[in-house]
Amino acid sequence: MIIDSHTKIYPPHFNNIREELLKTDATFSSLFSNPNAHLVTGSELLTSMNRNKIDMSIIAGIGWTNLEVAKQANNYLLEEARQNPTRFLPLCSVDPSWGIESIKELERCARLGAKGIGELHPDTQNFDITDKKVMRPLMKIARDLKLPILIHSSEPVGHIYGGKGTTYPRKLMGFINNFPENIIICAHWGGGLPFYSMMPEISQSLINVYFDSAASPLIYNSDIFDVTTRLIGAEKILFASDYPVISPKKILAQIENSELNSQQSSFILGENANKLFRIHNPEYWASHL
Repeated sequence: MIIDSHTKIYPPHFNNIREELLKTDATFSSLFSNPNAHLVTGSELLTSMNRNKIDMSIIAGIGWTNLEVAKQANNYLLEEARQNPTRFLPLCSVDPSWGIESIKELERCARLGAKGIGELHPDTQNFDITDKKVMRPLMKIARDLKLPILIHSSEPVGHIYGGKGTTYPRKLMGFINNFPENIIICAHWGGGLPFYSMMPEISQSLINVYFDSAASPLIYNSDIFDVTTRLIGAEKILFASDYPVISPKKILAQIENSELNSQQSSFILGENANKLFRIHNPEYWASHL
């Protein structure tokens, strides 16, 4: 089973109010100020999935800063997942700086079927992930409901790109150490955090931490899967594209051309996500018995 653990879709009418969203939501503005940046719908994602033989996609938010916009986006993800239960699994986008409103929105979305939180964008959402007081309410609910948290991550070196931000490994480790019982998924290879796993204290802190490959070819060369698998193990890696930023075909090609064995590839392509998100897809398993 192939699961793309990091994709984005948007309500169709967002294309009609794009200029308004650029003015009212900081995260949207950081990612979509380029008029060529495409907002895709659920049907477009399904077409891409079918073309690339992807069984299921985790559909996430972008870390909205505007509560009303976030509710619209969350409702769209939840409805798309309701209509396509064997193809989509929704996350809930909230902003910890909303305070009690973030908790209300998370609880609402969880009741309606959200299976995780994210993507969090600390820079544009303007909160400190290392601040226990700010993060504790959200993390407690996530822990109690066994909801993984997907957090945007970035590299302290290298080229600049839209939405890169400053959620570097040092901040991620502060966040991880503050909430060791939570399941945390660091997007974009955790900004290189796996490379520090050779330090015993870092490795010990990563027990409940996973890393996704979202937008991988735009950041790292094709050796990334082999190197990180040796460092942290295939059980810690999730295949993710960040569609529509990049076609999943490119990341799948990196995996196919790697030196990973079949078991390692299976973990990365779907088994890890299946476990983390507690996915049960009778249609798939019935056809593969």
